[in-house]
Amino acid sequence: MATEEQKKERLLKVMNVAMYGLIEGLWDLFGESSFATVHSISDKILGMMEKEAGLELAGEDPEDIIMEVSRLLTDEFGTMSSGEPTIDGNKVSIACQDCFLRQATGWLEKDGVQPFACIPMNVTAAAMRQRLGTKHRVLGRDWDEASQTCTINFELV
Repeated sequence: MATEEQKKERLLKVMNVAMYGLIEGLWDLFGESSFATVHSISDKILGMMEKEAGLELAGEDPEDIIMEVSRLLTDEFGTMSSGEPTIDGNKVSIACQDCFLRQATGWLEKDGVQPFACIPMNVTAAAMRQRLGTKHRVLGRDWDEASQTCTINFELV
């Protein structure tokens, strides 16, 4: 019988395979239009974060918004072991160490699928869309194997 730790690892693997299949299927069906499908999901996750983890988006400072979303995704939901957001004008980067979907993201990247379903990026973008009225566009993803860090880069438009 599997230990609790083995069960968690296997569940995480199942989640990565399931997300990989769903995301790849959306990309195969819709291509670039797949980006439109994540708004609803992001809004729902953001609503859950507000309700269950006390996310409060006060003010209109993009840096405060991105820092609070990254903190909650790390400390309250465990989607990554650490999240280091940076903002340079309208360009935003989030360095996500040990992201729980890093395996699926790597498989998708090998298949040429853009990281349109990145949860840290989309939840941050949803918060900024709701609070500041901005939209976003993916600029790319950088992967550092040694530190297991995925840095998602996007632009606020």
